[in-house]
Amino acid sequence: MTSIISKNQDKTIHYPYSTDNNIFQNLVGYANNQTKLYCEINHVSDRKLKGQIFTPPKIASFMAGLFISQNKKIRILDPGAGTGVLIAGICDRFIQENRRNLEISIHVYENDKKVLPFLKSTLEACKLALTEVDCPMDYQIFDNDFILHHAKIEQDGNCSVYSLDLKTRYDLIISNPPYYKLNKSSPEALALQKYVYGQPNIYAFFMLLSGMLLSETGEMIFITPRSFCSGLYYSKIRRWFLTTLTLDRLHLFETRKDLFVDDEILQENLIFHATSVLPTKEGKTFVSVSYDRQFTQYQELTVPSSDVAYCRGDDCYIRIPISKNDLKIIEIVDSWPQTLNTLGFEISTGPVVDFRALKHLRTTIENSNCVPLLWMHNIRGNDVEWSLDKNGKAKAIEVNPESKNLVVPTRNYVVLKRFTSKEQKKRVHAAVLNAEQFPEFEFIGLENHLNYIHKKRAAMTLDEAYGIAALLNTTIIDQYFRALNGNTQVNATDIRVVSMPDYEKIVAIGKLIRKRDSDSLSDCDEAILKVLKIKKDLVSN
Repeated sequence: MTSIISKNQDKTIHYPYSTDNNIFQNLVGYANNQTKLYCEINHVSDRKLKGQIFTPPKIASFMAGLFISQNKKIRILDPGAGTGVLIAGICDRFIQENRRNLEISIHVYENDKKVLPFLKSTLEACKLALTEVDCPMDYQIFDNDFILHHAKIEQDGNCSVYSLDLKTRYDLIISNPPYYKLNKSSPEALALQKYVYGQPNIYAFFMLLSGMLLSETGEMIFITPRSFCSGLYYSKIRRWFLTTLTLDRLHLFETRKDLFVDDEILQENLIFHATSVLPTKEGKTFVSVSYDRQFTQYQELTVPSSDVAYCRGDDCYIRIPISKNDLKIIEIVDSWPQTLNTLGFEISTGPVVDFRALKHLRTTIENSNCVPLLWMHNIRGNDVEWSLDKNGKAKAIEVNPESKNLVVPTRNYVVLKRFTSKEQKKRVHAAVLNAEQFPEFEFIGLENHLNYIHKKRAAMTLDEAYGIAALLNTTIIDQYFRALNGNTQVNATDIRVVSMPDYEKIVAIGKLIRKRDSDSLSDCDEAILKVLKIKKDLVSN
C-alpha cells in the first residue's frame, strides 16, 4: 500500500492508494477530498464570482474514460484545473489499464491562489502513484490566466493589438472551464475578438483556445453548458469548431438541478469529446444521455455526424438527437426545402422592453393615442387574447414621438413566446395575432419576451399565419427544436434555421386549421400529418 501524506490548511491527510480501502479508493477520490477541504473554507458565493464549478467524482471518471490515445508520450493540459480532479481521473485510468513506461507531461492552469495548495497536493499524489507503476510523470502549474497567457499584446500607436501564441501543442486537453460572462472590451475578448459576437462567456473561449492548441492527432474532452450549441452569441466559435474538429462523442444530462448541486448551478450540461482529425461525410457520432450525474436512465445511440454537426449557409449548429425517433424527425425536417427567409418571411423580437418604456405604459386604453400591448401570457392556444390580465401588467402603450419606434403596424403576425421552461410540454409556442381583432388601432405593442414573424414585402394572410403557427406548434417541430436547442430561450436565430415545407403546403395547413375553427394545439399535429403525409407514430410519444 502506498501512503501519501500532505498538509493543506493545517490539516494532515493520509492517502492510501488501495482499492481495498474505503477512504480513498483512487486518485479521483483523493482529489475530491481536496475539493471538499477547499469548499469548507471558501463559500459558494465567492466561488460563483470566480466562475468556479468543481467536477463531481463520477463525472471526472466518466470524462477520463473517453480519451482514446495509445501514445507512449502524452502531453496533457487542463486549462482550468481547480483541485485537479480531472487530471486525477486521467492518472487513475493509466494505472487501471496498467499503461507502463509512459512519458506523461502535464500542464495545468489555475489563477486562484487559494486553490493552488490543493491542486499541488493532488498532482503530487498522481505523480507518486504513477511512479509506483513505472509511469514517469512531470507537471507544471501555471498560476495565471489561461487565455491571457497565450495572448501577445503589441502597441500600434495608442491601440493594443492582440494575437495568439500557439507554440505549445497537446495530445489531450480535458477541462471543466469556468463559467461567467465577459465584457466585449475585456482583454480575453480582445485576444479572441475575431470570434466574438455579442456578450461572450469565458467557457466558450476556453473551448476555442483549447481546440487551437491540439496536436495533429490531439483530442479534447470538456464538460460545458449546452448553450454554445445554438444561438447567435456562439455562432463564430461554433463555426470554427465544427469546420476544424471532429465531434465524435456527446453525453447529455437531462436534469438541470442535480449536476453541480453543491455549487448551486442550474444549466443543461453536456460532455463532448472532439479530435483534431478533420470530419468526414461518412462519420459517426456516439451520443449518450443520462438523467443525472449518477448516470441513471443511461441510453446511447450512434448517429450520422451530419445529423449532429449541422451547417446551413454561414450558420452552424450542434444538434443532439437522443432517440431513433429524433433521427427520423431530423430527416423529415431536413428534407423540407424552404426556410422562413426563402418563403419571404422574417422573425423579429418585440421592441417594448418594459422597464425602459415604463413612462409610456398604461394599465388601460386611456386615450386615442394608446394601443394594445401584448405579453407572453396573451398567447393562448393558437390565438392571441389581449383581454387576459396578469399581475397587473400594463395592457397598453401610448404612442408618441418618443415611443413610436416601439410599436408595429397592426397586421397579421405569428407571435412566439421567447422563454419556456424545460418541463413545459412544448418548447415552441406560437399563436396568430389576427389584425381583424384590432380594427380601431393602427399600431400594436409587442413586449420584448415575444418574437413575431412577419412578411417582408406584404401583409401576411391568415392562411399563411395559421399555417406557420400550426407547424411551429407541432410535436415534430418541438422534438426537432429540443435536439437543436437546450435553452429555455427560443431564439429568433434558431427559428430562422428550421426548415419549412413549400409555401403551398403551409397555406394548406393554415386553411385546414381555420376550417376546423379549433384552438386545440393537438389539431396542429393532425393537420400537418394529413397535409405532409407524415406517419402518425412520429407524434405519438
